[in-house]
Amino acid sequence: MLLSTGCGQSDPNAPETWIAKLDGAERQKAIRKLAELKSEEAVEPLMAAYKGGNKYDIISALATIGDKRALPTMVEALQEKDAKTGEVAARVLLEWNDKSNLATYLNVAVNPATPKETRLGALKLVAANPDPSVVAPLLPILEADPDAQPIVFNGLAAEALGKVKAKEAVDGLVTCLWLDDHLHRNEVPNCRMALNRVGPEAAVPKLIEVLERKNRKVEDRARKLGFDKGGLIEAKAAEILGDMPSPTAVDALIAALKRREDMPPSIQSDPKKAQLFVMAGVQKTISIANALAVIGDERGVEPLLEIAADGENALEYKLAAVQQLAFLGSQKAVPGLFKLLEDEPHPQAWGSHGFRLQVAINLANLIDGSDAKSLEKLEKTIQGIQTKMKTWQADAQKQVDAAPADKKAEASNDVKAYAQTLADYDKTMAKIAAQRECTVDPLCWGGKLDPKNEAGIRTLAGYRLAQMSGAKDTALQQLAKYAGDADLTVRNVIFFGLDRLGDESIIPTLEQQRVIDAAAAEKDKKLKGAVYTIDLMMAKLSHRKKA
Repeated sequence: MLLSTGCGQSDPNAPETWIAKLDGAERQKAIRKLAELKSEEAVEPLMAAYKGGNKYDIISALATIGDKRALPTMVEALQEKDAKTGEVAARVLLEWNDKSNLATYLNVAVNPATPKETRLGALKLVAANPDPSVVAPLLPILEADPDAQPIVFNGLAAEALGKVKAKEAVDGLVTCLWLDDHLHRNEVPNCRMALNRVGPEAAVPKLIEVLERKNRKVEDRARKLGFDKGGLIEAKAAEILGDMPSPTAVDALIAALKRREDMPPSIQSDPKKAQLFVMAGVQKTISIANALAVIGDERGVEPLLEIAADGENALEYKLAAVQQLAFLGSQKAVPGLFKLLEDEPHPQAWGSHGFRLQVAINLANLIDGSDAKSLEKLEKTIQGIQTKMKTWQADAQKQVDAAPADKKAEASNDVKAYAQTLADYDKTMAKIAAQRECTVDPLCWGGKLDPKNEAGIRTLAGYRLAQMSGAKDTALQQLAKYAGDADLTVRNVIFFGLDRLGDESIIPTLEQQRVIDAAAAEKDKKLKGAVYTIDLMMAKLSHRKKA
């Protein structure tokens, strides 16, 4: 049976029914119903009704409808003292990517009397589309103590200042690298990106100052929060200097690499703190060596070899030095690494066996493919190591055979370890074969980067292409093809090569990859890091003109 509405009865699904009720007793219900209907006819009546009350409900309704004619009312709502209303308005204006009201957004963002939620939204609007007018107002926000304001404010200020390349912000951006709030949150990614956007001319001298432990603000903060020992300050300064490779930083980097720091007794007595102290030193070694590798300065060879050869150093230090020598790519390191291979470990000293294996792997990554004599020497050295290891493996197997049944599983661990290490040496021999095949041909190495190849060979290809300054353009083309590689280890080497050889000419290729990665990150938030890495690389390369 059909129900009739009757003559003159209003249609409950008609927008005009509820528009007529905006000024009556059913005002709030009318606002909600117009939002449900997503009525475009209601936009202007809702805007007209805004000053009469129910401001949050009206802004929420206009947000649901999504018609940009409501822009003036959204801007007005952003300036309200009600946090909920301002928060909704800011979200909508950001979605609409409004660029026409920057001055208003900036005023809201810097006004301490405005609710924090609204200020946050306004800062996002400023950071999305800043211009040079934002510099002076945002500097105090960038430099504020994160215990006095949400630390995300520091990060958004950094983002905006970086986009306008504000050299005046460098001091604050450098300090920001060491700012943590009471919940141990930081805005390092935004501040690092901003420094790279501002560029090396302004940033490098300030970072060298930090590396030399001469920045008073950073030092004071480090003492307050307890990270002034172990090398964390040097590690982060060197990491950012690696973003902006400059020959002017080399002396300071090498001095910091050579500078040794004794573990204080108060840290020695606490195993957890002692481990953190060691790992801070390892990170310092890695970051400094990586910066030297990106710069490509051979003066890094000697101190890195000293670290690798020092028997008093923790294994982590030694491994870091060996790997970074391969990144550096100087053939001057080859004799020193061969000398390290001569040290024969005790048959069951597995840490030493692992270190020796890494020396061999990184020699295979480092040796220039045209150096037939060194490749032959490495091959024969590995064959000798494998022959002796097989003897040890056979002896270990005899012990397994002689062990009681309940002890055989434990006794077989050495046999398995020998088998794995021998297999890893076989992979190193495959690298030697690839070196002989491709020598110094960038197209051949580009073919080796194909995902169908084994990961170790692909990594080797990345190393070799990164060192090809003589065939830079072709090497860059091959590396850029795989900027979105799914294997993050391989991608790390590829990005090292892009960093070392790249210039602004490959930014369009990276922009294309960014679109792909950004779409993937919408489905999997874990991939946001890949988007950031590409953005950072483009920021770095924007200051490097094609020769």
